[in-house]
Amino acid sequence: MGINYKRKVRYAELLSPLKGYELERQIVEHRFDPLTHKRTVITTGRFHLIKKLFESDPNEIQSVVEMTKPNCPFCPERLESTISRFPSNLVKEGVIKAEDAVLFPSLFSHMDYNAITVFGKEHYLQLKELAPLKIHRAFQLGQTFLKRLYSLKKKKIYASFINNYFPLSGSTIIHPHMQVIASDIPFQLLSELLSSSRRYYHRRRSNYWVDLIEKERASERFISKVDDVVWLTPFAPHNTYEVWGIHEIASNLLEMEDKEFTGFSKGLSKVLSFYQDEGLSCFNILLYSGPLGESSSEYFRLGLRIIGRSGYRRPFVSDLWGLQSIMNEGEAYDTPENMALKLKKYFL
Repeated sequence: MGINYKRKVRYAELLSPLKGYELERQIVEHRFDPLTHKRTVITTGRFHLIKKLFESDPNEIQSVVEMTKPNCPFCPERLESTISRFPSNLVKEGVIKAEDAVLFPSLFSHMDYNAITVFGKEHYLQLKELAPLKIHRAFQLGQTFLKRLYSLKKKKIYASFINNYFPLSGSTIIHPHMQVIASDIPFQLLSELLSSSRRYYHRRRSNYWVDLIEKERASERFISKVDDVVWLTPFAPHNTYEVWGIHEIASNLLEMEDKEFTGFSKGLSKVLSFYQDEGLSCFNILLYSGPLGESSSEYFRLGLRIIGRSGYRRPFVSDLWGLQSIMNEGEAYDTPENMALKLKKYFL
């Protein structure tokens, strides 16, 4: 059996005061990720209520930008005196630069190896201003760092790029920046994706991600292809506003040429434009990779995931509640098919 899209539809019944206490049946759809079999629930009846949670208040954004700028460690007038530097055996210059972007080690590491790329001089950028140029350059600097790290360590390394944008995404600094994390121990999601992909390969003798791309081309969830990256919404999203980019050829970050990041950066510019038009200000991006120093092309592909987060507006309610944060159940308030439909016009 190949890729199987499994779903179970249930109904919640109630007498709603919003509908004159007539019997209402709300669809609750349980979907299962075809690779990992993780469950998620899609509760489309809540989207009209929840959507305002993702919309931001421009006045609140302007206020926090102005409040944080005078002491921002990443602004150019303070950057050189506040950032840490790499040991000379890893990066002789201490930091890695490209035009107005700079990469340096995190002052408080999340992983064995943790670098930060500051996108440029601007303390705040709207979502439409972040890509393709700024994010593309951050990807390039991150790859340069990983090449030096792998050249020095000469062992298997699991690496990813993470972008937490604006406070409600988990970012503590407003100034646009990206994390590069690496370890010889894969983080949880990557470990699950790699092991599940290997199992699929051993069972089917084919690459799950190649099969997924081929299957999704004819689905309502397929959005577009940009260079060598296919963009789609996942069958079983764990978050609202979740979008994926899958590279058709590369399986890890060291296999990429500089120009090959354009499929990701150009696609992201379109997704971020959609987010901004939807009123979003906060998001998370993950660009994950197969192990550096080990061929995984038979069973794996480089991939990107982006999700929208709560909008920056009072009363600052998180979009993640107990179902996701402690019960490990995904929940999305709109179907991936409808999300893809709204996104397609941005890729024309």
